[in-house]
Amino acid sequence: MGKHNDRPVIGVFSKQLDNWTSGSGHHLNEIMKRVVAMNRRFRFVFIHYKPSENPIYREVEELIIPRSPLAAARVLRKRPFHILHHTPLTFYSPVWGLPAKRVATIHGAEQLLVPEYYGAVEMAHERFLVPVYARRMHHIITVSQTSKDFFVKRYRVKPENITVCYNGFSSAYRVLDPAEIRAPARLGVRGPFIFHISRFSERKNPWTLLRAFKIFSNRATAAGEEKPFTLVIGGKGWDDPKVLDFIRREGLDGRVVLAGFLSTQDAVELYNAAAAFVFPSLAEGFGMPNVEAMACGCPVITSNVFAVPEVVGDAALILQNPRDPEELAEAMAQVTGDPELRARLVEAGFRRLPLFDWDESARKVMGVYEGLLKD
Repeated sequence: MGKHNDRPVIGVFSKQLDNWTSGSGHHLNEIMKRVVAMNRRFRFVFIHYKPSENPIYREVEELIIPRSPLAAARVLRKRPFHILHHTPLTFYSPVWGLPAKRVATIHGAEQLLVPEYYGAVEMAHERFLVPVYARRMHHIITVSQTSKDFFVKRYRVKPENITVCYNGFSSAYRVLDPAEIRAPARLGVRGPFIFHISRFSERKNPWTLLRAFKIFSNRATAAGEEKPFTLVIGGKGWDDPKVLDFIRREGLDGRVVLAGFLSTQDAVELYNAAAAFVFPSLAEGFGMPNVEAMACGCPVITSNVFAVPEVVGDAALILQNPRDPEELAEAMAQVTGDPELRARLVEAGFRRLPLFDWDESARKVMGVYEGLLKD
């Protein structure tokens, strides 16, 4: 017991682990599962606001704190933390009056890239509070060199105080035997299709996606293509009345399938079967679906925003203006109509996959902790 108590204590603000199946919660869960598994050095305390079903809490000490940052700080001051890891930095983060070294994970800056899609309070948070809090950190972990450069320039954080840890991808995302692919048939998709997956939001560029597919589909029909293409869209929120009205108004009934939330297995099957994966997002800290598509051998069309070109490298057709439906329609035509281009993109995607390794990212996080204890 004495040796256990002598270990450096690391507190991880783990609210994101309470919803650990997607987005930044998934990122933190994958990293922390590996950090906890490889740990022989530290004592971890995961700090959040209410109990969670995430099984990771059975592997660590758990601390429930008040929502108020001042009240939370009073609770935390009673504990001997050596390092406090904020994931992410928010108004509720207790960053004042605590003696521990402080590290934060910040993924990107989507709100600053497309401010028109966010409210005044959220923009004030990103423009004024996050930079101040970021400068109070002893170290920052982020998911791309692009975001690191952004934080150095915009937040005035020293480059030596930022570590880049790429996202990894699950081994579930892989090339399947054709006999394993059943999801398209279950969705009623019999011919070739283009695939997109996201939670519906304006920053995912839904109207350009739909307009581009209409242009591409109409041109293919006019050219006498025997098997018309379908656009399959996975993810929550796409049954929004605005989307349904757009599909009806633009004559896309029967050509767009809104699949709703997809299990990992269904998503993998659709990546495998699609003629192309299209991800024309207007703001991304990383763009994980592009990597998942690469792992499944699906050629990628994506946007030129923020870290996306860094992540995809030469393994995607990159849109110079992701708001231009004509450019996106032409990219769809190129990828679906040129077998050599498809093969080249797929092969380049396979070559990039070793960059995206959760184990390596977990080792880097452990290295950040070690470095903070030596300072």
